Order: sequence, then structure tokens, then C-alpha cells
Amino acid sequence: MQDSEIVISYNGLLSFDTIGNLLNKLKDETEARGISMVTYKKVLSVMIEALENIFKYNDKFTSETSLFPTYNPNIVLEKKDAYFYFSCSNPVQNKDFEHLKGRIDKVNALDRDALKELYRNTLQDGQFTQKGGAGLGFIEMAKVTGEKIKYEVKPINDNFSYYTCTVPIPIKM
Repeated sequence: MQDSEIVISYNGLLSFDTIGNLLNKLKDETEARGISMVTYKKVLSVMIEALENIFKYNDKFTSETSLFPTYNPNIVLEKKDAYFYFSCSNPVQNKDFEHLKGRIDKVNALDRDALKELYRNTLQDGQFTQKGGAGLGFIEMAKVTGEKIKYEVKPINDNFSYYTCTVPIPIKM
């Protein structure tokens, strides 16, 4: 087993500019490392979904100054063996975690065909949240990678926990 190699790492609040910089860095790293277009597209898709989720729900915790800098959003793309592992961490409100956990568990329980069906049904349902999402992010990540989404949560205080989501992405040559 080879040692892991950090490809991209970022810790701090997200802005449109930061997200753009991270996506550009992914492109640069892909070219420099000779990563196949198939793998690049998978990593890009996962990264966009994850960053969008963190950015979309930023306002729920940015006013909680006691959380920062200890619990800033954290993004890491790591290469280990035949996989990239994209991990993102950020504070979540405790009251929201059960819903989040339920969505990931539902996606993880499905096979490829059932994921495609859930994706179609979610698109057709057309129920968008106030933030503009339809709940496709985790479905898309699992569909694109063919892998289970891993997550953990560590309590911060009575209102917040620090949530980490890790998505394995197989490297295709």
C-alpha cells in the first residue's frame, strides 16, 4: 500500500472566488499529474457537488463566530492507491444532521440501477429547496463514482456538530 498524497487542501470559509480557485487548482493538478479525463470528470463532479453544498448552507453557521477558526470548512483531495478520496468538513446544525444522515444512508443502500431511478424520480419531482437544491448532490456523487459515501459527525456544542463526508473516487487510467 502506498502512502497517501495530498493533491488539494483548503481550510477556510468559502466564497465564489475560493470555489473557482479550487476548481482551477484541480484542473492544473490533473494536467500536471497526467490524470485521465474520465477520472478528472468524476473528481470534478464530486468536488462541485460538495463545495456547492457547503457554500449553500454557509449562512447557517457563519454568524456563529465562536466556531471559527477551529471549525472552518475543510476540503482535502487525497490520492491513495487506486483511489482519490475527496473529503469535506463543515459545521452543521444538530437539528439538520438526522435529515442529512438519512439522505446519505438512503443513497448508500441503493445499487446502481436504483440510484439511476432515484435520480430520475428526484428530477421529475421537481421539489426544490429555498436554497435551490433538489437533493441530487449525494445521489450524483454515488452515481458518478459507484462508491459508498462515508461520513462522520463530531459534536461541537448543543447547536452544532462538525460533519465530514468522504467520497472515494476510483482512478481510471
